[in-house]
Amino acid sequence: MSFAADARRVKNPELPYLRRLSAFHSCVQRYNPLGFVTTLSFLEQLAGQYRDDEESLLRALAALVDSREQWKQAVVEYAAMRRTAKARGERTPSRRAPNPSHTPAYWYGAARHGALHALAFHQFRGLLPPTKDDVAADVHRLVDRTLASGGDLSTDERELLADLSAELRRRCRTTNGEAGLQAKALRQLTQFITTAAN
Repeated sequence: MSFAADARRVKNPELPYLRRLSAFHSCVQRYNPLGFVTTLSFLEQLAGQYRDDEESLLRALAALVDSREQWKQAVVEYAAMRRTAKARGERTPSRRAPNPSHTPAYWYGAARHGALHALAFHQFRGLLPPTKDDVAADVHRLVDRTLASGGDLSTDERELLADLSAELRRRCRTTNGEAGLQAKALRQLTQFITTAAN
């Protein structure tokens, strides 16, 4: 099945509601810039109780499709930009240049709102990684600060965020096992913080 085929099933009033709901979940499996469960939670916030209300389900699908279309457009624009850069002799993009061709890093169309929701969801559900070292403790503090300020961070906090992001990128490249998983989880949080702060 494809995203489009599942989206058609969601819209089909002749199908039993549970099948339509299952098709919606399949769509979210294919496009979930905040993570599967967090994306479902965000869509529920945007559209209402879609699990038992058809209008809410259709609103949730529309929000998902709209974000996915904006992401796809960003991928097309990035490809055109890379072709132009290659024609100028710039063969390798900067490591820090955002590349939407990979998994989307934020909710297209409501980046800050989605990032703040993801941070609040992780905090409320107890999904923040344990504070095993100073880096994790600093990330936790920045999550709290970002949520309290709605993403408005001070210059010092932004500098700390940049340092943490660099360290976590390094850890993701150099560590495996439980430490590697923790580094990836913390890095995702710093990406949400960065999106909320921009």
